[in-house]
This record gives sequence, C-alpha cells and structure tokens, in this order.
Amino acid sequence: MIEMRWMKLLIFLSLALVVSPMVAVAHKESGPGIQLEDKMMSKEMMKMNENKERMMNWVQNCEKWMERLREKVNASNMNEATKLRIQERINNVEQQMEQIKLKVQNAKDYNELRNAMKESSRMWMNMSKEMRKIVYEHAIEKAKDMIERLNDLADRFESAGLDVTNLRNAINEANNKLNSIEAKLNSGEVTLQDFKELKRNIENAFLEAKKLAREYKLTPEIGIVHAKVNGNFTLNGKMVVLIRGNGTLSASGDSTASAKGTTAMVLRGNVTANGEGNFVIVAHGNGTLSMSGIGSYAYKRCVNE
Repeated sequence: MIEMRWMKLLIFLSLALVVSPMVAVAHKESGPGIQLEDKMMSKEMMKMNENKERMMNWVQNCEKWMERLREKVNASNMNEATKLRIQERINNVEQQMEQIKLKVQNAKDYNELRNAMKESSRMWMNMSKEMRKIVYEHAIEKAKDMIERLNDLADRFESAGLDVTNLRNAINEANNKLNSIEAKLNSGEVTLQDFKELKRNIENAFLEAKKLAREYKLTPEIGIVHAKVNGNFTLNGKMVVLIRGNGTLSASGDSTASAKGTTAMVLRGNVTANGEGNFVIVAHGNGTLSMSGIGSYAYKRCVNE
C-alpha cells in the first residue's frame, strides 16, 4: 500500500512538471510582451517550488517510515546476525533517499527537477524491492520463533506421554512453507500470498497444540513452598508440612488432627489440610496449595529429587 501511494504521487508530480512548461510556452508565444513573460516565469517558479515541496515531504515521510522500522527491528528478539542484515538493508535505502533529496533540492529549473523526478522514480522501484525484503525478512524471523515455540510444546507434550503426531505434521507443513518462502525471497519470487499461507499453517499448528494442552497435566515436582495467608487455604499432596498460626485448622496425614486457636502442626505422607485464619505454611514435597484472602508465597524446586 505504501509503495502504490507514493508511486501515484511520483506520477502526479512528473505529469505536473511536463504540463507546466507547455502551458508556459503557449502563453509566452501569445503574450503581449515582457510583462506577461515575467508573470508566467514567476508562476512557473511557484509551481516548481510547490512540486519541490511535495517531493521533499514524500522523502521525509519515507525517512520517518524507515526510522520506525529500524526501531521495531532493534526492539525485536531476533538474533544479532539477522538484525545486522536487516539494518544494512535499511542503511542502503536511507542512502538512496538522501541522494533523491539532494537531486530535488539542487534542481534549478523544470528540466533539472523533471530529470530528478525520473531518476527518483527509478530509484524508488529499487528501494521498494529492498523495503519489501526488509519486511519479509522480519516476518520470516517471527515465523521461525513461533515454529520453535511449537517444537518446544510438542517435546513437552510428548514427554508427558501424549500422541503428538498431528502436531508434528502441522509443524512440518509450516516449516516446509517457511523454507519455500526463504528460497523464493532469494530469487525475488516471494509474494504476500506465500506469507498468508504460512500464517495459516502456523495457526493450524497452534490449534493442534491447544487440543493437546487440554489433555496435558503438569507432572508434580518436588519442591519447598513457604506461604503466609490471612484467609482460607487448601493444601493437598505428598509432603512433610508445618502449619503454624491462629484460626481453625482441619488436616490429615499419617494421622488426622484438628485445632482451633493458636496451633502448630506437622503432617507427613499424603496430606490434606484446610484452614481459615492467619497461618504460616512450610511444605516440602509435591502437591497443590490454594489460598484466598491476603497472602504471599515463595516456591523453590528441589534439584536431583
């Protein structure tokens, strides 16, 4: 869309530069004398300055667009090699924009400005190709990141014993399309339709991942949790736990116990505990802790267990 909009402006300005001298010549031949000629030359100069101003505005807008693109690339999580490659393309485009700016600024008459416009038109065609490559390369890197995330999900689901055949097939389709796009990019044959198909492939793979996520349950991990709660809590799992505080507590482990008021209780084995009040909970093992009210917790996974 950007390319078409600016190409239309270039064509409009080129036509304006061609038509204006013709009008001026017609008036000059039919005019009564020097006074009319001076007026026409003044109008020509005004017209040329207007065209110069339009052209400079176009150049400045292009420069702003390239600067925004540079900031977007710098802020992305692409690897440094890719960033440098894209930044080099941006630098090339900016250098060409500077050449166009100088040619327009230095034009002293219609012929020079018209020639500058024609050359700018040719340069713009080359720059458009460069800018498309920049945008496409950025899209390719984002697609690579998403496919990598999908592969990580597939590995995680597979390690949990789930059938990931459909997910792997969907990832392979997306990966094959990505490889095809990279080959086309080098030959200049890639199109927006290719990226639309790649997007569909990636979306299909994520749909397969969502289906598996419904079946996937995290494997309990051995760890230590230290929690404080002023409200309600429920604790379940296989652990050793100290519960200390003030309130109402009902718990079962190797033995069942209940307390009201200030208490300190240690439970071992398959523990189930419910409490309401102000409690400190320190548990070692695996399980789940749910709290409501005001509270905080810290968790540390135990290594080599």
